[in-house]
Amino acid sequence: MRLERNQEWIDRMKNSKRLKLTTMQAFTHYQIVFFFLFIVLLTAWNLFEIYVTDTYSGVRTGEELLIVALPFLLLAGLFAFVQHRRLRFKEIDAALTEEQFQEVVQRTAKDLSWRIDKNNNTFFRAHRSWNWTGSWGEMVTIIKYKNHLLINSICDPDYVSSIISYGQNKKNIDVFKKNLTDVLNNTPIEVKIEKVNNEWSIKRMIIRLFAYPFCAFLIVFGAYMLVESSTFNAMISGLVAMVVAGVYLYLDMKILATKTKDK
Repeated sequence: MRLERNQEWIDRMKNSKRLKLTTMQAFTHYQIVFFFLFIVLLTAWNLFEIYVTDTYSGVRTGEELLIVALPFLLLAGLFAFVQHRRLRFKEIDAALTEEQFQEVVQRTAKDLSWRIDKNNNTFFRAHRSWNWTGSWGEMVTIIKYKNHLLINSICDPDYVSSIISYGQNKKNIDVFKKNLTDVLNNTPIEVKIEKVNNEWSIKRMIIRLFAYPFCAFLIVFGAYMLVESSTFNAMISGLVAMVVAGVYLYLDMKILATKTKDK
């Protein structure tokens, strides 16, 4: 039964060219969306108390609550769109034998420290673990059919929820495609010198240029909600916002400190 279900999932992914996730994987993948929606729902409950049950005990008006909730609703929609797009497979035209395919994945697994979990004649899955690269790890899925390969790499939904891989998802696919070209061209394996990830690259600094102020906003907003709000729901929203922003800042600064120390 399990084998039949797995084949059914593979067939669905072939037809839709989208990665299918289990319920828990989907929850982790879309967790950032649920976080923002949670805040919106708390505000919606306050609006229900104002306009329906007349039991609201807070100090804000309905208009003020709507103004507070709107940015979080927009962010939920934005991240839902982004995370939905990330489930699409990239299609590669490649007529290769099983032996050639195995050579490609073995080269890539060695280059990127993939942990291969499933590897058969139609389906391949590997995970890359967290190793201070800025990403919590990724899940790579490859489906083989006819003369095509479908490949997808997302932040690992079996681990900690993450919306930024700092380029690792793109790297997983790019290195695989390079090794695929090399194998098809009978190019021997290169002796590679390990490249140290630059945490101070322009790309990563641009990400932090937006992420740090946003986290600061969440912390200030959360503190304001804790101090000024008179409702339990608003206080919980503020606390959650502060915790999420604080954890991200702590982990990212820890990565920077570790990289700097290792130089």
